[in-house]
Amino acid sequence: MSEEIQGWRDIIQQNGKIKRTQLTIPKSVADELEKYDFELTSKGLMYRNMGGTLVEFSRVTYDEIPQLIVQTIAGNYRIVFAYLAGKALGVDLVKVV
Repeated sequence: MSEEIQGWRDIIQQNGKIKRTQLTIPKSVADELEKYDFELTSKGLMYRNMGGTLVEFSRVTYDEIPQLIVQTIAGNYRIVFAYLAGKALGVDLVKVV
């Protein structure tokens, strides 16, 4: 039996069900995503600028959003993507801590 299968068996035996890892995002990052009106669209992560136009995240300038926020989002892009996807679907994919 492979190590991976044995690992899953051990997890199941612990609680009688599969334990899932919970993704988390800091509350400060979630608050910034709300504050700066980020959205998830079929084109990816978008930012609604002051004029109401959706702009791709990769095209956001530091004039629109502070550099630290952009760097934080870029460094946690996958979790931010999952957080916004869950929010759009109305489910908790990522826990805010």
